[in-house]
Amino acid sequence: MKIKKYLKKKQRKKERARKFFKAGKDNLKIVYRACLDYATPVREPLTLISQIQRSGGSLLSQLFDGHPQIYAHPDELTIGYPKKYIWPPIDLKDKPEHWFDMLFEENVIKHFENGYKKGKNTNRVFPFLFLAHLQQKIFLDYLSSIKLVEQRDVFNAYMTSYFGAWLNYQNRNEPKKVITGFTPKISMNAESIDAFFSIYPDGRLISSLRSPHNWYPSAYRHFETKGNYE
Repeated sequence: MKIKKYLKKKQRKKERARKFFKAGKDNLKIVYRACLDYATPVREPLTLISQIQRSGGSLLSQLFDGHPQIYAHPDELTIGYPKKYIWPPIDLKDKPEHWFDMLFEENVIKHFENGYKKGKNTNRVFPFLFLAHLQQKIFLDYLSSIKLVEQRDVFNAYMTSYFGAWLNYQNRNEPKKVITGFTPKISMNAESIDAFFSIYPDGRLISSLRSPHNWYPSAYRHFETKGNYE
């Protein structure tokens, strides 16, 4: 290649790069669009970790982090309604927007703004790049592609939207077998357990048991008020 032709080609590349650098918001739109177009459907069964508080459930859930065949929810799974330990009652007569409002976990906003850390006693904070509006869009788009929506589809849509809107989630490449999530006290509610297994007949419930000698002092210190579990 002649030097003149080479320099001209190089100049064109520089101009293209400068335009790209100046694009700003347009570049973000490209990222947003790519996330919508390439969101991976998450339809795997849920393994729910639940037991009385201070019994090791959060530690157990963290042991699944990074496993290549698991979608591991990073925080407490707070999709319960009206309280986090009550399995959300999805009425298929409602609008998808209402389902999303019911299931949406507000902690993602806090983690997005302040970073995410495992436990209160650590100073190590990780960036948590999560776009809540993108999550809603993925959720609604997923359901709009289904002619006859069933209960499981709503939860599949939510899991798809959660991991799709988590931009720096680094465990996407390997095929997955299960989703894991931790919510205390659901296992203590028979109606919630029945509702969970009606949605996830292929799901699993893990409830850890801790020695009462160790559990009670931990629970007492955590909740301060004696008698919370009597």
